[in-house]
Amino acid sequence: MNHSLLQFLKKANSLKSFKSIHSHLIISGTINSSDLILNKLLRIYSRFGAIDYGRKLFDEIPQPNEFLWTALIHGYVVNYRYAEAFSMFVRMLSESVTPLNFTIATILKALAREKRVKEGMGIYGFVLKGGFSFDMIVRNAVLDLFMRCGETDFARWAFDEMAEKDVVSWNTMVSGYGNVGRVDIAHKLFDKMTERNVVSWTSLINGYIKSGNMVEARALFDRMPNKDLASRNVMVSGYLDADDLVGARSVFEAMPFRGIETWNLMISGFCKAGEIEIAEELFNRMPDRNTVSWTTIMDGYIKSGNVDRARFLFDQMPKKNLISWSIMIGGYAKNGQPHNALELYRSFKEQGIKPDETFILGIISACSQLGILDTAESIIHDFSEPSIFSNLRVVNSLIDMYAKCGSTERAKQVFEMAHQKDLLCYSTMIAAFANNGLGQGAISLFDEMQRENIRPDGVAFLGVLTACNHGGLVNEGKMYFKHMIDEYGIQPSEKHYACVVDLLGRSGCLDEAHNIIKNMPIAPHSAVWGALLAACRVHCNVQLAEVASAELFKIEPYNSGNYVLLSNTYAAAGLWDDVARVRKMVRERRVRKNRGSSWIDMGCTIHEFVMGDTSHSDSESIYFILDLLCEDMKILGYILNSEKTEVLPLNIMFPSNAYFCNLLEDG
Repeated sequence: MNHSLLQFLKKANSLKSFKSIHSHLIISGTINSSDLILNKLLRIYSRFGAIDYGRKLFDEIPQPNEFLWTALIHGYVVNYRYAEAFSMFVRMLSESVTPLNFTIATILKALAREKRVKEGMGIYGFVLKGGFSFDMIVRNAVLDLFMRCGETDFARWAFDEMAEKDVVSWNTMVSGYGNVGRVDIAHKLFDKMTERNVVSWTSLINGYIKSGNMVEARALFDRMPNKDLASRNVMVSGYLDADDLVGARSVFEAMPFRGIETWNLMISGFCKAGEIEIAEELFNRMPDRNTVSWTTIMDGYIKSGNVDRARFLFDQMPKKNLISWSIMIGGYAKNGQPHNALELYRSFKEQGIKPDETFILGIISACSQLGILDTAESIIHDFSEPSIFSNLRVVNSLIDMYAKCGSTERAKQVFEMAHQKDLLCYSTMIAAFANNGLGQGAISLFDEMQRENIRPDGVAFLGVLTACNHGGLVNEGKMYFKHMIDEYGIQPSEKHYACVVDLLGRSGCLDEAHNIIKNMPIAPHSAVWGALLAACRVHCNVQLAEVASAELFKIEPYNSGNYVLLSNTYAAAGLWDDVARVRKMVRERRVRKNRGSSWIDMGCTIHEFVMGDTSHSDSESIYFILDLLCEDMKILGYILNSEKTEVLPLNIMFPSNAYFCNLLEDG
């Protein structure tokens, strides 16, 4: 009966069907009929990644033997839950259950993966005392542990003490020395080997690749008597990491057979090198593709800026997983297409897939770019779990998002709810205060950060300088700029200089701002000169405006904003001939002004408008309202024609969002 039952268990092809079988065994009372059946149940739960169910089963066994203990410990290890594996091993010993050699080898593997050398030393002592010192499996696991933990001297001593060594022992040492950069010793051991296998050759080749010596790696590869798929993949990967696409392709094309992982390696390598056309050529040649193949080529196109092609591939995918959705939504956000990101998110919600950190960050980025609080709130509500505030990356992104949506209060609430705050967390909140005009709040938080013994970096100083800039705190800004250089030894970046120049320029200290630019140790970029030009426009300083604009025309000759600022400076000074000259320059250089746009969020739907736009479904009604506003403006005396130069107030020139909100709700 046990034999037929074991055969029946083997047929379980999903966790759901297996749990059904398990339930049947419990009801029928046959579950405890044999330790062999229990062992099989534990291993199948492990195979399906449901080790917690296996643990519940284990805890119900009255007196588990060493095989059942080993099955559970092994299950934890293969599911990467190393700490729990070690905890169970300690409990096994405390209950006076003698471990098997496989139990010890398994727990040594767990400790090696976590580089827990102290506990590993303790297990090694147990090995020597418990009579396992002559077991080859255990001794090899000891070598692997010490090599992975960087204890090469101890590993070498243990290796030399071994009366008998097999090919695994030698391979472990060769691979270990190669991984820590001692490929010279690895090669000497390799030369001493009386028996070598494919792993021996591949381990040494990999050591030379890690040391950056592709010539010697290729020489060994060519000498290799029998090459397998793994050795060829190592060479392909090595060439790609060394940016040698020709070498990678030569090995690839000479391969008698290729696995999907080989194709994916090539596609990934060519994408990283910017050779996206060749990457897609390889993708199209693939006899079979998996999800990694699709997501890799999609990611390549997104990073090259071709989001439309990535979306085309995304739509062609036969099966999409969380990674593919994350890449596409995040790709839209990173390439400045937040509307498309949110539109795709609505489709994602219908899939019933639980999002992870990467996915959430992509959505937060899209909401941040649009500054739409209602949509952001509804999306964050979907992910509202207490654990979210223990993830600093998500916390920082939420702070940034709320700040860009104009809600510093909610940004501060998220900041306060963070389980622990690091430099980036403080810097993000300081920037949130600064960019929303709350200078004193930013300065107070900066001082609090220092009291918490968190040393500020350039990003933190940029935040507090921005706060001083927006708050008009000239003396404080100059003080922080001086502290950054003199007390913290931080070399100012172009952004720091642009901020200080803007701060001085806004306050009318134009000559001082110009002197800072002239004394910069690095070449001033457009933001620095742009800050000075904007200040010249405000304070009508024609002479410095001409200096700043001349530099800007060299750096970014097609930026229309610079021409507009210079022209307005001339106009404010009444220099109409110079205004005409600037306009002529614009025509001759064919400088075009980018269309501005605005949008409002209603009911989680984005309504975007550009100048002269008639594409909106309610455009007829919208323009009707605008005509009414124009009539109101005439009644109020705000008329602009060729005879008058009066500038209309912004709240009259551009209707507030309330008009559109009411219109859309009524329509």
